[in-house]
Amino acid sequence: MYLTNNCVPKKADEFTGRGLELKQIRDFVDNYKGGAMLVHGQTGCGKTSFAHVLAKELELEILELNASDLRNKDALLSIAKNASLQMSLFASGKIILIDEIDGMSSKDRGAVSAITEVIKESKWPLILTANDLMNERVQDLKKKCRFVELPSPCSDDMYSILSNACSSNGICYEETALRNLARQSSGDVRASMIDLFVASFCGGLKSTSLLPDRLRAKHIEESLALVFNTTKANISLSAFDNTDKDLNDCLMWLEENIPKEYSGMEMRNAYDALSKADVYLGRIRRRQHWRFLVYANAMLTAGVSLSKSDLHRKQPDARYARNTRPLKYWIMNNRNAKKKAIAAKMSEKCHVSKRKALKYFMPYFKIQYAGKPQHIAKELMLEAEQEEWITE
Repeated sequence: MYLTNNCVPKKADEFTGRGLELKQIRDFVDNYKGGAMLVHGQTGCGKTSFAHVLAKELELEILELNASDLRNKDALLSIAKNASLQMSLFASGKIILIDEIDGMSSKDRGAVSAITEVIKESKWPLILTANDLMNERVQDLKKKCRFVELPSPCSDDMYSILSNACSSNGICYEETALRNLARQSSGDVRASMIDLFVASFCGGLKSTSLLPDRLRAKHIEESLALVFNTTKANISLSAFDNTDKDLNDCLMWLEENIPKEYSGMEMRNAYDALSKADVYLGRIRRRQHWRFLVYANAMLTAGVSLSKSDLHRKQPDARYARNTRPLKYWIMNNRNAKKKAIAAKMSEKCHVSKRKALKYFMPYFKIQYAGKPQHIAKELMLEAEQEEWITE
């Protein structure tokens, strides 16, 4: 633990190469006028550490909560909301840090509304952290927050961080080995410190050959860029290996973003590859033939990559977006929810299936309802919202 304690940054200046982003966070806290700051970035880039260092430099109390540990709305409100409204006992002010909001359980949808409520009423700066800004549990909170991406240090900055850690802890190292470790860490400061800690037990860092390569989870945008910007099948085949999305999600991302990179026959060929992948995924769902997974992956990666004749990008500054089809389904289902609820009540009274009630009775129901609204509403025990839908 000696190495770990000495490697934790004590000052904001020690966060190398991220001055502009850190200044934005500091200005938010210094000039707090309500709202929240959502800080996102790769695991180990220093999001939580900087919040603690900032609180220490400004002589503020910090209350850290982990969103993945607070499982429901009541737990969040009882702790975070009370803290956001109370004065600090030990300092002139406080920072409330809610860590890893993208780690909340998908079942605890009330937690998002609880955080939104805390944001509206908080008297103190509220900092939220997330590893993945595209996570569906973060989308609603993005509308309520200012957000800033804390970039991971480049390999040169990482080398400076590691060399300073070695100097302050008396660890012997070879420059080549330390630079290899800086590159191998992929910008994850925490992971590189753990590797350095392991090396210190062996008398110093003389080679990184004994340290395993770290597999960093890739964002879906990185995977898409790999598929769209290569014409070599052996490179694109592994594009989705380290993502947290399954192939069905990857297919929908490709479906949405192919027009940004392809046109003409290239787009036609890319969508043809997507359609074949969809066939394989459908057979997997229906027949549980999981051996088809390799063919589906090949079509989604190499099939799409090889549809492009060269590496000329259609839009050099293209920003990839998630597929809007699920949202459209959700909106459509919400619109039809009242209609289906009325059909369910009709099916019970008329002794037919819900499907028949929707198909044969609902097209004429508004006309019938106009004749005897009170009688029909009482007979079917319609709710006020359902009656409003009928009369729209």
